[in-house]
Amino acid sequence: SDKWYHVAGNPDYICRAINGYIDTHPIAPATQPFGDLFETANTVTMRETFKPLLRRPVAYMIYGPPGSQKSYVLEHLVAELNREESAKREPTQAAFYLYAMAQMTPSQAMKAVAIACGTSSAGDRMRIARNIAHDFQGRRVVLVVDEAQHLSINAFETLRILLDRPPHFSLLFSGSHDLKQLFDKWSAVLEQWNSRILDKVRLPGVTEDEAEGIIRREIGELLKGRTPEQVRKTVHGLIGDATVRDIFEKDRRYINVRTLTNALEQMKLQAGAANNE
Repeated sequence: SDKWYHVAGNPDYICRAINGYIDTHPIAPATQPFGDLFETANTVTMRETFKPLLRRPVAYMIYGPPGSQKSYVLEHLVAELNREESAKREPTQAAFYLYAMAQMTPSQAMKAVAIACGTSSAGDRMRIARNIAHDFQGRRVVLVVDEAQHLSINAFETLRILLDRPPHFSLLFSGSHDLKQLFDKWSAVLEQWNSRILDKVRLPGVTEDEAEGIIRREIGELLKGRTPEQVRKTVHGLIGDATVRDIFEKDRRYINVRTLTNALEQMKLQAGAANNE
């Protein structure tokens, strides 16, 4: 046809199409996340929740307020597992990370799963499910669905096929308190999911000692020239600025790790700029 004639005569178009396909159809799961992982109580809780997912097909929920670094830790855990498996002669396990967009339709959710897993996303939901079953038969697979509160009820019900039918993925839903409230509010509609989720794990939060450890690790060099009192004021000030009220539990305050690390990055950038002047 004229369409394919023009495409064949345009190598730039072909290269863009190939690059676009490669970007949306990864051939291997992520093995190298960005940045360092802080072993806080939140991290330990997520790591301990992640372990049972590899033993048999199960589902868990993790929830916590914004800034708990759920996404950051889960991406690291997924990459850790895949890095260990890639070193094996015959990998038997895999983990994939999916960031849920607001109000994903069932079809969009299944296509997103396929892309995250490096499986063809062509066709309808049932075809995608068959493709996934074929590609991962005989392997233990964990699918992390982050910001899961964005999913519609129908999307949740569609994803249940991944747990119930071959290859029997384990599923970890992660999100804010909205996620827990969604399952509580629609408990009758989501009865099938509520009966399958083994535990709904609330993150404990980051302690002041853990926050101070992060501060000293990140800007220890910048604190060396200060007196103990100055260091104390700097540390307490940073922690105080990062401590916010939980919008879901008005009488509870917590340390927003994202706010804290952003402030530390800003301090390092300012120090670097000052040194270059």
